[in-house]
Amino acid sequence: MLKKSNELFSNKSPELYVLCKKEQEVQHFFRWDLIEDAEIVGEHHHPRLNAVVEIPEIKRLVTLNNAPYEKHPEECGLCFYTKDSVIERIWNNPIKYLNLIKKFPLVTGLDFSILCNMYYPQQAYNCWRNYVMTYWMQQNHSIVVPNAGYGDVDTYQWAFDGLPEENWIAVTTQGCMNEYSLKRTFLNGLHELIRQRHPRGIIVYGKFAMEWMDKFPTRIIVFPAYSEARWEVTDYGER
Repeated sequence: MLKKSNELFSNKSPELYVLCKKEQEVQHFFRWDLIEDAEIVGEHHHPRLNAVVEIPEIKRLVTLNNAPYEKHPEECGLCFYTKDSVIERIWNNPIKYLNLIKKFPLVTGLDFSILCNMYYPQQAYNCWRNYVMTYWMQQNHSIVVPNAGYGDVDTYQWAFDGLPEENWIAVTTQGCMNEYSLKRTFLNGLHELIRQRHPRGIIVYGKFAMEWMDKFPTRIIVFPAYSEARWEVTDYGER
């Protein structure tokens, strides 16, 4: 295994050296090995993700905890819009889930929580983990749509670092629909995401009100959450 010397996240032109077993264990424990070949961007050292400009047609999105029981994965996308304790499973053992990931024609990036009432270091670390594992999945699957997670306005300066422009991006409204302040936070962040990254399209997991459509000048495809599976997939098309 090779590692860039003078810190993994240096932007200089480092020499390469072979890691000893102990150093390899440290790399693996902190998941640095997942992004050793990545371009690192921003003050939070996110790996730059690959653009996804075309996506396959799918009937629904399936969460990680339901994915092993899906009878027709070839018709579905795999997403990580579930409890953080479930997402930890792939973070702790990504190789274990690689075969499962490859069963689905489309996968979204990780979605560790970035809550407004979290302490800043927790927000930053969860955001970094989302980018790290999404980068790794993109090296092992042809269509992994980056997930955009964000909190309040204070996160806008770094939460989107590493997202490509003119790209499909996934978001979720899970946990945002029960309070006005949370809806406003979601919509404000989505406006900022579009302003910064000009996405080709947005995949939404969860509820998305019709009256919001004219607010966003991009294609939006809405998939119901698992608990709302009676919905039909809605593609609101170009706006």
